[in-house]
Amino acid sequence: MADATATPPATPSPAHGPAPAVAHHHDHQAPVTPGKVAMWLFLATEVMFFTGLIGSYIVLRAGSPRTSYTNLYAPTTSFKEIDGTYGVVLRSRASDPEAAAQLVRSANPEVNAEEAHEIVTEAAAGEPMVVNHLTKEKADSLAAGLANLGAAAAVEGVVTHDWPKPYDDLTNPLSINLTAFNTFVLICSSVTMVLSLSAIQQGKKGKSLAYLGLTIAFGSFFLGVQVYEYYELMIGRHYPPGISPTGHFRPWVSLFASCFFTMTGFHGLHVTGGVITLILVFLRSLMGAYGPTNYHTIEYAGLYWHFVDLVWIILFTIVYLV
Repeated sequence: MADATATPPATPSPAHGPAPAVAHHHDHQAPVTPGKVAMWLFLATEVMFFTGLIGSYIVLRAGSPRTSYTNLYAPTTSFKEIDGTYGVVLRSRASDPEAAAQLVRSANPEVNAEEAHEIVTEAAAGEPMVVNHLTKEKADSLAAGLANLGAAAAVEGVVTHDWPKPYDDLTNPLSINLTAFNTFVLICSSVTMVLSLSAIQQGKKGKSLAYLGLTIAFGSFFLGVQVYEYYELMIGRHYPPGISPTGHFRPWVSLFASCFFTMTGFHGLHVTGGVITLILVFLRSLMGAYGPTNYHTIEYAGLYWHFVDLVWIILFTIVYLV
C-alpha cells in the first residue's frame, strides 16, 4: 500500500501575479465633495461680479476725454475756460505766511482771505497747493514774490490728462507706497492660510491654529490701513483743485474718485466678510472641531481668501499703478 503524503498548499506562480492583498477598510473622501463644488460655484459668481466691475472701470477710463483732468483746475472744469491760463504751485512754507497770503490775493482777487490762508497753511504742511486763473505775467510775479519769502513755488501752464497719473500729486491723491506695503501684507496672509491648511492635514492642530490667527491678523491689518487711507482721502488732508474742487477726495468729486471708492469699497467688504469667516473658523478650531480627516471648512475658507487676495492684486495694479 502506497504511503499517503500531504499535498502542500499551492503557491501562486509569478505568471499568475502576486497574491491579492488583504483588504483594509478606510474612510474614503471623494476627491470632489459637494461642499467644494458649491464653493467653486460661489467663486464663479464672484469672478463674474469683479470681471464686470473691472471691465466697467476699463471702459470708463478708455472713454475719458484727454482734457478731463488737469494739473491746475478741478476735474469738472471746461477746458475752453482755462486754455492758455497759468498757475503757481506752492510746495513749501513761506517765512511770513501773512505776506504770502497777501501775495496770493493780489495775484488772484477771486481768492478770499480764508482761501489764501488755507493755501499757504496747507503748503506749509507739505501739500502742494495751487493758485490758478493767472496770466503768465501774474504767475511769474507771484512765484518770484513767494520765492523771496523762502517758499518753493513754480509757474506751470495747463497740462491735461485723460486719467490721473500715478505719483502725480496734482491729479492723483493715492498713496502707492503705503498701498504696496498693504498688498504685501495681504499676500503674506495667503501664505499663512496655506500653512494653516497644511498643518491641520498633518494633524498639527496647534500650528494650524497659530497660522490661522496670523491670517486673521494680516487681514485685519489690511482693513485698518484701508480705513486710514479712506480717512486721509476724505477728511484728513487737503488736496489741490486738480484732485478735488472741495479739497477732499470723496466719491462725487470726479469719475476717478467714484471708480476708486466703488472698486476698493466692494473689495473691502469682501475682505471684511473673509476676516469674519476666519474668526468663526478660528473659534471652532479652538474647540477641536477640525483634524486630519475633517479639515474641509478650513480648505473652503482658504479658497475664498486666496480669491480675495488675487482680486486685490489686480485692482492694485489697474487702479494704483496704471
